[in-house]
Amino acid sequence: MLLGVLLSGPLFEGLDQQARADTLGISTVFVAGSTGNTGRRVVQQLRAAGFNVRAGVRDIRKAQSLGFALDSGIEIIEADVTKDVGTLANAIGDADAVICATGYGGLNPFGVGSVDETGTMRLVDAAKARRVKEFVLLSSLLTNAEAVGQKDNPNYKFLQLFGGVLSHKLAAEKYLRKSGLQYTIVRPGGLSSEPPSAVGQLITSGEDSLFGLDTDPGRAISRDTVAEVLVAALRQPAAANRVVEIVASPTAPSLPEDQWFAKAT
Repeated sequence: MLLGVLLSGPLFEGLDQQARADTLGISTVFVAGSTGNTGRRVVQQLRAAGFNVRAGVRDIRKAQSLGFALDSGIEIIEADVTKDVGTLANAIGDADAVICATGYGGLNPFGVGSVDETGTMRLVDAAKARRVKEFVLLSSLLTNAEAVGQKDNPNYKFLQLFGGVLSHKLAAEKYLRKSGLQYTIVRPGGLSSEPPSAVGQLITSGEDSLFGLDTDPGRAISRDTVAEVLVAALRQPAAANRVVEIVASPTAPSLPEDQWFAKAT
């Protein structure tokens, strides 16, 4: 079904936002985790916005099955964040920016850190070696829960059962923030594969302000919306060196893109 979207959707339509990308000096973006449920949407959003993409994937055949090879603006690159920094730097190549949309998908809880922590750290080091202009990291709500009085939050406790994933993601966040790279960290709520029309409009907030609670303005968010925010981070000056937390709600008003990072901290 996604192949049909790629062929008929904005992926191959006029790329009228290229001028904005040129203004910021970013024309090619390396995406780690390009065939994941969110990563593939990031690739599509990047192409719709006029960026060329180096699609970092572990499985080239999977990328081809998604239609990536049909677009001359997408270069499929074999890349695994568990590999060494030099290999990852070669994968990044001449990209001007990196979007990291990786996440451990295996069943061994002891493998989480190899992707969500040390894997991201290696990618940061590779990006530094290539002197990229921006690094956008897809993280999660509640990574910093213990430091802000949320260690007993049931959502935090549940997610931590999966190999301490939030602790690994927090370590990666801290590493990026100290790296010297210009960065944006995007922390979404529960990821839904439903379209925004079913999940709701984007709600943005500052660091450590959303906790997945019933009292929050929203808890879930469409992966499509998450991808839009990750790409917008490359275009919006207010996103530089900021952390933004995002959820969605059917009752939320529509928010213009130039306000998406207004509350980022």
